[in-house]
Amino acid sequence: MSYYFRPPNSREQNLYIIRTSIDDLGYVNFTNSTLNSTAYTSPSNVFLPPGFFISYNNTSYTIFTVDYTNAKYEIPPTINIQVKDNVLSTQQPYYASIVSVSATRATFYIYSLRIVNGNITPSFPLVGQVDNNLSGIGLQIQIIGRTTTGPTFAIANQGWTYVESTNPSNDTIYTAIPVGTNGVIPPYDFTIGGSLGYLGGSGNGGIPNTAALQNYTPAEMMSNVNNYYFFPIALSSINDTITMPTPTKFGQEILIVLNQNPNNLILTISTTNTTLTSVVTMQTEGDTIRFISLNKDGVGIRWVKINNK
Repeated sequence: MSYYFRPPNSREQNLYIIRTSIDDLGYVNFTNSTLNSTAYTSPSNVFLPPGFFISYNNTSYTIFTVDYTNAKYEIPPTINIQVKDNVLSTQQPYYASIVSVSATRATFYIYSLRIVNGNITPSFPLVGQVDNNLSGIGLQIQIIGRTTTGPTFAIANQGWTYVESTNPSNDTIYTAIPVGTNGVIPPYDFTIGGSLGYLGGSGNGGIPNTAALQNYTPAEMMSNVNNYYFFPIALSSINDTITMPTPTKFGQEILIVLNQNPNNLILTISTTNTTLTSVVTMQTEGDTIRFISLNKDGVGIRWVKINNK
């Protein structure tokens, strides 16, 4: 089986895993020194990269080669090889030792250890009609490495790409392919199947990030304007004013809604850092105003009011 992934604790992206299990390295499971496709048991060979194979070369001992050329690893991967044996039915357990690893193949051999005349002596089993020492002995193989093809390192840079920074809170993730949610095949760059909602943040009156979005006071909204998009405002006992902070990003959009105003107070939006020519007042629950941050008239980045027509 093979698949791509990007573990959150690794700086490498587009890691490609191959895993396979072989139950029997007996001679009858080889044809012209290459392991038959039916010998791959978990998963079957159809889940392996095209052209993947294991072969052997008998000399004074057997050298196995595992070829994964079509995985297209960028650099030599990391390989783990474990021998599957039944120590109750063999004279001694078997071990695997890796000889070489390249970006396309690896070589290894299988051996056992005996104590002969008080000395530890290695023994190297052979694969053959006469010396069929590995009958009933299997392998567990796992290969992992960075590949030049696939979701994140393809030419179009498609797939999810995770970008780390020196500050984990500034890490980003992005994709160049259309994204659909809730099982929807996306006809647009981003297609929402199901619901869309917004959460509050720790700066929103101390509400945890996992809590449902609650109302903001004007002061809470101003301190979080560069963190969120949707701001339902609640007025309690006095008229209040929102003075928009200087925007820090181009193209950021925010929506302010007067959500609760039981005392019929007035919320004023000042002209500071905006393109408003005069203040805007909001008094009726449900009144809204939208801004987007743009470089307006060469003056610099400011909040531009969006008019719905």
